Amino acid sequence: MRAQSMLHRLSQDAAQVLGVMCVVAASAMAASDHAPRKPVPASQPAAKAPASKAADTQGPGAAEFAHWHRRYLEERGKAAKGEACIRSSTCVSDESDYLKHIEEAHKLRKAIEGWAQAGNHHAAYYAGLMAFDQAKSFDEEFRIYNSHKDERYLAASHRFLEFSDRELRRAREFLYPAARAHQPDSCMLMGEVIEYYRFDPKSSSALVFFYCAAREYYLAGNRELAMKAYSGMLRTGHPQDPMVVEMHARLLTKQPENPWRPIKPLSPVNTEK
Repeated sequence: MRAQSMLHRLSQDAAQVLGVMCVVAASAMAASDHAPRKPVPASQPAAKAPASKAADTQGPGAAEFAHWHRRYLEERGKAAKGEACIRSSTCVSDESDYLKHIEEAHKLRKAIEGWAQAGNHHAAYYAGLMAFDQAKSFDEEFRIYNSHKDERYLAASHRFLEFSDRELRRAREFLYPAARAHQPDSCMLMGEVIEYYRFDPKSSSALVFFYCAAREYYLAGNRELAMKAYSGMLRTGHPQDPMVVEMHARLLTKQPENPWRPIKPLSPVNTEK
């Protein structure tokens, strides 16, 4: 099917445009990263995450998941270009320019989510990151559609809110086991997800996860990331909260140098007669 004829049919009814956008958004939401050297079979059951650090040793490491996540982003970018070409009246294209890339991104994401469900904490971070990014993308679509006065556009905007809420819940489900195991990146992202979540305006529970990230980064010697997590603590917690006070003391409080002569301890007094 040629792109121009497709655009002509879509422009006939604004409601059809909204429906197509929701379907496209839903398929993009499901897009995932997959391990080409060791993919997760579709029939593999979702295993409960093993306790603590034992889960880190299962499957690929952080570098491999980072590579697959980059591939996922590349495929999503190519799919976006293909979609833009289909919607353009001056670009000759067909659906394959979009579908083949979004399908590959879908496979990649599902494989990473499979590793996350099997208990790999590195995969859990990237699965949560993809879900969080998708939720923010849906919120952006909501703002676009909600700015129109047409009732059909307004009705469609609420569907994007539902999609965003679902992705935020999925992000928290993926991140929680890794954050509970004190993985600093997952703790940091978990705090950001909770802070972002519209139904938790106070975001008080985000403080615990920002504290987890700040403490673990500090213990690992990464002061820059620890300060970033500490900033999240200040946004979501009371300045006098014990966790905030502790990290302030660790990161910012420094004992002044003594300009005077060091005081030597007195020699013990001989009490023998």
